Amino acid sequence: MKDEHEISPITRSKDSGLGVVMFDSLLSHFSGKKGLSNVDPCLLKRMRQEFESSEFFGEDMRNLWVMLERIQIKANLDPGYSKDSIDLLNLACGYCEEGAILPAFWGRSGQSVQQFSVDLRDAEIDKARRRYAATESIFKSAIDPKVVSSSDGSSNVEFIADNAVNLSMYGQIPSKFDIVFIRHQNLWHDRKIWQKIYDYALSCLSDSGVLIITSYFDREHMLALELIKLLGGKVLVTEKNESSRELDFPGKSIDRHVAAIALTNPQ
Repeated sequence: MKDEHEISPITRSKDSGLGVVMFDSLLSHFSGKKGLSNVDPCLLKRMRQEFESSEFFGEDMRNLWVMLERIQIKANLDPGYSKDSIDLLNLACGYCEEGAILPAFWGRSGQSVQQFSVDLRDAEIDKARRRYAATESIFKSAIDPKVVSSSDGSSNVEFIADNAVNLSMYGQIPSKFDIVFIRHQNLWHDRKIWQKIYDYALSCLSDSGVLIITSYFDREHMLALELIKLLGGKVLVTEKNESSRELDFPGKSIDRHVAAIALTNPQ
């Protein structure tokens, strides 16, 4: 577990430094954790300033970053602390807007992050791949290619169009994960299906692993947590996102709640 003071302080607005933190973390992720000392300092400064004042990821991703930071501090999370690499499973990822954010966030301490993003829908996975590739291209082409190579495969992110229960058929995918992430869990859509998804997510956790979920609705979030507890999960922390962007449906907003869950009885 990390000491709370070792984790960067929570930042909220674009002009408070959050953009710089995100930019540096993303740059480190896409560089494969290679040193950036050879990059022109003036170029880096200009890029940081441009990112800080831009809407490159928009407020939803900035707010998600803040919420991840908040639950990390409150639950004293340090997934994969004894390993060189963090294994992360992103379940039901859809078009995966958070595809670059998650490995950049969890890799801030210097660990590499192996992320496997899974969804049943081929079209959504295709969008996710293209979205991630576009982001990767922007970061890798922005600095000296001698420092960051677009062909070195260092980003360690895979997108898989399949049922998550079939992942054991893919030899390169670990059987246990340090982090399982589900964005906008959808219990109300089909309780039986989502019970299976929660159960599978918990079964994939390492003994010290953490399941992180976000939800659109207040009530749905509470019901999901109650079900997850019945399945063997222990809620470490749940937080409401006061900056959540409201959607057209009453009471529905982006990442309205974020929670971290551990196994009640690790094996």
